Amino acid sequence: MSRLLIPLALLALSACDQDPVTRCAGPQMRELRNVESLIAESRAALDRGYHIERVDSGARVNFCLGGARSNVGLSYCTDPGSTRRPVAIDTAAERRKLASLEAQRDVLMARIDACGRP
Repeated sequence: MSRLLIPLALLALSACDQDPVTRCAGPQMRELRNVESLIAESRAALDRGYHIERVDSGARVNFCLGGARSNVGLSYCTDPGSTRRPVAIDTAAERRKLASLEAQRDVLMARIDACGRP
């Protein structure tokens, strides 16, 4: 019986490992990082006047010098063949999107601040 109680006690203690603020703010912090990344992308696109889109052009086969295990000889390599290209944006729509993301960021920051209050 005592052999069963020790793992259960350790499990209960590990559940208490995170403080309430971390448990509360953790999901909002992850979402905030995503939103801030999107804000940065949107601002960069507005500054440039276009988005940069990654386009997969299909798998290609190349012969590469050296392999993963050796530095000599030829080896077979695959290249996903992705390229980047500029894509025009609707600046008015991009500004609206940026304003929406900034408002979402403010809401998330308020939720995170509320997690720290008693």
